[in-house]
Amino acid sequence: MRVVTGLALIGLLVLPACSTGAPEQGDFPSIDPALQSKLAAWLEAEGETPEDYVVALFLDHDVVFLGEYHRAKHDVVLVQSLIEPLYDAGVRVLATEFGRREDQAEIDSLLGAPEWDEGLAREIVFRHFVWWGYREYVDVYRSAWALNQGLPDGTRPFRILGINVSPDWSFVTTEADRDDPAVMRQVWGGTSEEDWADVILAAVDSGEKVLVYCGIHHAFTEYRQPIVIDAEFRRFDSSLRCGNHVFAALGKRAVTVFLHAPWKGQGGYGSRLRHPAGGVIDALMLAEGPRPVGFDLAGGPFGEIRVEDAVYRHGYEDFKLADFCDGWIYTQPISECVGVTPVPGWVNESNLEVARAQSPNPGFREASAEDFNEGIARAAQMHRRWRHLR
Repeated sequence: MRVVTGLALIGLLVLPACSTGAPEQGDFPSIDPALQSKLAAWLEAEGETPEDYVVALFLDHDVVFLGEYHRAKHDVVLVQSLIEPLYDAGVRVLATEFGRREDQAEIDSLLGAPEWDEGLAREIVFRHFVWWGYREYVDVYRSAWALNQGLPDGTRPFRILGINVSPDWSFVTTEADRDDPAVMRQVWGGTSEEDWADVILAAVDSGEKVLVYCGIHHAFTEYRQPIVIDAEFRRFDSSLRCGNHVFAALGKRAVTVFLHAPWKGQGGYGSRLRHPAGGVIDALMLAEGPRPVGFDLAGGPFGEIRVEDAVYRHGYEDFKLADFCDGWIYTQPISECVGVTPVPGWVNESNLEVARAQSPNPGFREASAEDFNEGIARAAQMHRRWRHLR
């Protein structure tokens, strides 16, 4: 059986001497009044705006991972908004999953050009993954370019480092190929997320502090991701994630921040999405009045939340939020989330053959450009994918 490691987790939370319960799928999340008061008071004293929170983390850390669910518009817009305050604070490097290592020369050229090159920006994102045809991800590059345009001559520019490798999905010709280790070795060509980490560590070795923007599973630093099959823990993933490799080299100089998004239950990565952290954070924010906020987990009551029904709790006897990551950013209610904006004509006659060859789904080897573009748009319909979460 294929092991699916998409974003997931969640459910029943139990704090010391207090059970929060687990929201039924589709139910409005609830929270015990005493717990609500405790969490709200701590958040009022310790919480910061997401931008201030991320910038402040660099006072004590060299690498900050922002781990997202993918395709939620507000997460990508947040990253765009961070570029200028980070630069002002002396953080001049954003490392991203949404660019390849081998395209670094093109990325540097794009960000240093006197005029914005929309075609090159789209090509850089397309090469990373042919299905990633979304306006906001392209505009992360544009935000960095715009900042550099306003810098005085001779000033060090803001850089975006592509950390992704270059798999060749043309080796996958059937669904069964994705379960064939020999085929997948050809796809990945001997690369792994250790290669992602090498780019980040090289920047740190040169004296830079680095914000890393990627999917949450790549962003794990101390946390080890479990392999879960048929609701049972089988083992920890032997293929360390990018953040694990960085943490092995830097220790607590590297931290993980989760961008609030749905989790899945302990049944596995294929189970239905539910409110993260058993709905406690969503219930708190909806009761107190939602506001964007970033906060630490260690040393505070949020980190002590115990999670029982979550795919990520497998392999851990007493799993708490602080075991999962170091910080949390809440932007808005999940029910208000919208997806990123599909770029019209992302796949077209000029790149259709590449899109066919480099789709991980072999069923698209003969697909039309319209098939690709419709799929890209469907994948970004977060208001539908998350509509059962009130």
